[in-house]
Amino acid sequence: MLASNHHLSKDGIRLSVCFVALFVHRTVGSILSWTNLLPSPCPPGWTQFGSRCFSFNFQGKNWIDAENFCKAAGGNLASVHSEEEHVFLKTYIKQVTGANGRAWIGGFDSVKKGVWMWSDGSTIDYKNWDVGQPDNFDGEENCLEMNYQGRNWNDAPCDRTTVIIFPFLCAKNL
Repeated sequence: MLASNHHLSKDGIRLSVCFVALFVHRTVGSILSWTNLLPSPCPPGWTQFGSRCFSFNFQGKNWIDAENFCKAAGGNLASVHSEEEHVFLKTYIKQVTGANGRAWIGGFDSVKKGVWMWSDGSTIDYKNWDVGQPDNFDGEENCLEMNYQGRNWNDAPCDRTTVIIFPFLCAKNL
């Protein structure tokens, strides 16, 4: 009988430990679920990273039309200011498209050849050009695409509508 009570007591402890673990798991899970319900500071369809919101747009456009689209949405084509931001954008593109697809971002050198600027007016303080880029091929590559050949940045013609049509990334400040 004593052995049975000891066994029951031992099972009771196991049951109590399991109950406590389940309670903690459910409580933490509820808290995490609740925090996911908090309103995002970004508009619907936009994703926050740091102090900005980003939106990936599948509709292919040339660089100029993509920039105008972003401006109409209250932003610009995305500028990139750090390796972390670059990795975030590459991951974001892959997450929404399933691939490391090419996309316009806001860099251009059409004001002065070789002097790259961001369309949002911020300073180019980070660069991630692919090997041999920018090369201004045929003297008309003045706009910046990312994920060139699935990797880094490339200069490409800004306004050719028959050849250079890419999806694009918009960004706006919070």
